[in-house]
Amino acid sequence: MEQKFMKEKNILPLVVSMSLPMVISMAINSLYNIIDSYFIAKINENAMTALALVYPVQNFINAIAIGFGVGMNAIISFYLGAKDQVRANKTATQGVFFSFLHGILLMLLCILFERHIKSCFFVFFICLYF
Repeated sequence: MEQKFMKEKNILPLVVSMSLPMVISMAINSLYNIIDSYFIAKINENAMTALALVYPVQNFINAIAIGFGVGMNAIISFYLGAKDQVRANKTATQGVFFSFLHGILLMLLCILFERHIKSCFFVFFICLYF
Protein backbone atom coordinates (compact mmCIF):
# COMPACT_ATOMS: atom_id res chain seq x y z
CA MET A 1 0.00 0.00 0.00
CA GLU A 2 1.35 3.38 -0.94
CA GLN A 3 1.41 6.11 1.70
CA LYS A 4 0.05 8.93 -0.52
CA PHE A 5 -3.44 9.24 0.98
CA MET A 6 -2.65 12.27 3.16
CA LYS A 7 -0.56 13.96 0.47
CA GLU A 8 -3.16 13.91 -2.29
CA LYS A 9 -6.48 14.50 -0.49
CA ASN A 10 -7.82 18.01 0.19
CA ILE A 11 -7.39 19.24 3.75
CA LEU A 12 -11.04 19.73 4.77
CA PRO A 13 -12.28 16.28 3.69
CA LEU A 14 -9.16 14.73 5.22
CA VAL A 15 -9.72 16.43 8.60
CA VAL A 16 -13.42 15.54 8.57
CA SER A 17 -12.77 11.90 7.64
CA MET A 18 -10.16 11.53 10.37
CA SER A 19 -11.95 13.44 13.14
CA LEU A 20 -15.52 12.25 12.63
CA PRO A 21 -14.97 8.74 14.07
CA MET A 22 -13.39 10.22 17.22
CA VAL A 23 -16.22 12.73 17.65
CA ILE A 24 -18.81 9.97 17.30
CA SER A 25 -16.91 7.80 19.78
CA MET A 26 -16.75 10.58 22.38
CA ALA A 27 -20.43 11.40 21.90
CA ILE A 28 -21.40 7.75 22.41
CA ASN A 29 -19.21 7.55 25.52
CA SER A 30 -20.80 10.70 26.97
CA LEU A 31 -24.30 9.44 26.19
CA TYR A 32 -23.47 6.13 27.85
CA ASN A 33 -22.38 7.92 31.03
CA ILE A 34 -25.44 10.18 31.08
CA ILE A 35 -27.88 7.31 30.51
CA ASP A 36 -26.06 5.13 33.03
CA SER A 37 -26.27 7.91 35.64
CA TYR A 38 -29.98 8.41 34.95
CA PHE A 39 -30.91 4.77 35.54
CA ILE A 40 -28.52 4.30 38.48
CA ALA A 41 -29.91 7.43 40.16
CA LYS A 42 -33.36 5.82 40.06
CA ILE A 43 -32.10 2.98 42.30
CA ASN A 44 -30.97 5.10 45.25
CA GLU A 45 -28.55 7.80 46.32
CA ASN A 46 -25.81 5.39 47.44
CA ALA A 47 -25.75 3.72 44.02
CA MET A 48 -25.28 7.10 42.36
CA THR A 49 -22.50 7.96 44.83
CA ALA A 50 -20.76 4.67 44.04
CA LEU A 51 -20.99 5.41 40.34
CA ALA A 52 -19.54 8.88 40.91
CA LEU A 53 -16.63 7.35 42.85
CA VAL A 54 -15.85 4.78 40.18
CA TYR A 55 -15.93 7.29 37.32
CA PRO A 56 -12.48 8.88 38.06
CA VAL A 57 -10.91 5.41 38.38
CA GLN A 58 -12.41 4.47 35.03
CA ASN A 59 -11.03 7.68 33.49
CA PHE A 60 -7.58 6.93 34.94
CA ILE A 61 -7.59 3.44 33.42
CA ASN A 62 -8.72 4.88 30.08
CA ALA A 63 -5.98 7.53 30.25
CA ILE A 64 -3.30 4.85 30.64
CA ALA A 65 -4.72 2.88 27.71
CA ILE A 66 -4.97 6.00 25.55
CA GLY A 67 -1.39 6.89 26.48
CA PHE A 68 -0.26 3.49 25.20
CA GLY A 69 -2.22 4.07 22.01
CA VAL A 70 -0.83 7.55 21.39
CA GLY A 71 2.73 6.40 22.06
CA MET A 72 2.41 3.42 19.73
CA ASN A 73 0.83 5.65 17.08
CA ALA A 74 3.79 8.05 17.24
CA ILE A 75 6.33 5.26 16.94
CA ILE A 76 4.45 3.57 14.09
CA SER A 77 4.15 6.92 12.26
CA PHE A 78 7.88 7.44 12.68
CA TYR A 79 8.68 4.05 11.15
CA LEU A 80 6.17 4.49 8.33
CA GLY A 81 7.71 7.89 7.57
CA ALA A 82 11.11 6.19 7.40
CA LYS A 83 9.55 3.57 5.07
CA ASP A 84 10.36 0.78 7.52
CA GLN A 85 7.21 -1.35 7.26
CA VAL A 86 8.72 -4.30 9.16
CA ARG A 87 9.47 -2.29 12.30
CA ALA A 88 6.09 -0.53 12.06
CA ASN A 89 4.32 -3.91 11.98
CA LYS A 90 6.45 -5.16 14.87
CA THR A 91 5.61 -2.05 16.92
CA ALA A 92 1.88 -2.47 16.20
CA THR A 93 2.05 -6.09 17.37
CA GLN A 94 3.86 -5.07 20.55
CA GLY A 95 1.27 -2.34 21.14
CA VAL A 96 -1.59 -4.83 20.96
CA PHE A 97 0.30 -7.16 23.29
CA PHE A 98 0.96 -4.42 25.87
CA SER A 99 -2.67 -3.27 25.72
CA PHE A 100 -3.79 -6.81 26.42
CA LEU A 101 -1.22 -7.10 29.22
CA HIS A 102 -2.45 -3.80 30.70
CA GLY A 103 -6.01 -5.13 30.81
CA ILE A 104 -4.99 -8.40 32.45
CA LEU A 105 -2.76 -6.63 34.99
CA LEU A 106 -5.48 -4.18 36.01
CA MET A 107 -8.01 -6.99 36.31
CA LEU A 108 -5.70 -8.98 38.58
CA LEU A 109 -4.88 -5.94 40.73
CA CYS A 110 -8.56 -5.14 41.17
CA ILE A 111 -9.34 -8.74 42.12
CA LEU A 112 -6.42 -8.96 44.55
CA PHE A 113 -7.14 -5.65 46.27
CA GLU A 114 -10.93 -5.81 46.14
CA ARG A 115 -11.34 -5.73 49.92
CA HIS A 116 -8.98 -2.78 50.29
CA ILE A 117 -10.79 -0.86 47.57
CA LYS A 118 -14.14 -1.53 49.21
CA SER A 119 -12.85 -0.44 52.63
CA CYS A 120 -11.46 2.80 51.15
CA PHE A 121 -14.87 3.54 49.61
CA PHE A 122 -16.52 2.71 52.94
CA VAL A 123 -14.28 5.21 54.78
CA PHE A 124 -15.02 7.78 52.10
CA PHE A 125 -18.78 7.26 52.55
CA ILE A 126 -18.44 7.74 56.31
CA CYS A 127 -16.49 10.96 55.76
CA LEU A 128 -19.25 12.23 53.46
CA TYR A 129 -21.86 11.94 56.18
CA PHE A 130 -19.86 13.84 58.83
